[in-house]
Order: sequence, then C-alpha cells, then structure tokens
Amino acid sequence: MNIEAGIRFIFFLVIFGVTNYLMMLRRYENDIKKKKFLQYKKISRLYPKGSFIF
Repeated sequence: MNIEAGIRFIFFLVIFGVTNYLMMLRRYENDIKKKKFLQYKKISRLYPKGSFIF
C-alpha cells in the first residue's frame, strides 16, 4: 500500500468518525429534550389545574 492510499484511508476514517459523532450528539440532545418534556408532563399530572406551587 502506498503513502497516498494510506493518507486517503486515514482521511476517510476521520471524516466517518466525525459524522458519526455529530449524528450521535444530535440524537443524544433530542433524547434529553424528550426526557425533560416527559418529566414536565408527569409532574403536571400530580397537581390540579389552576394551583400554584411555591
């Protein structure tokens, strides 16, 4: 394997790794938003409408 092919392969691995990381980060952020929303929804079920908690 010559030098040029090795550099292309390493470049491909870096690009693939960065895109994979960004996709996983986006999915993690979306999961956090969903969990927060569900938590608010569960807490709001505990209290009747119109009541204020201090």
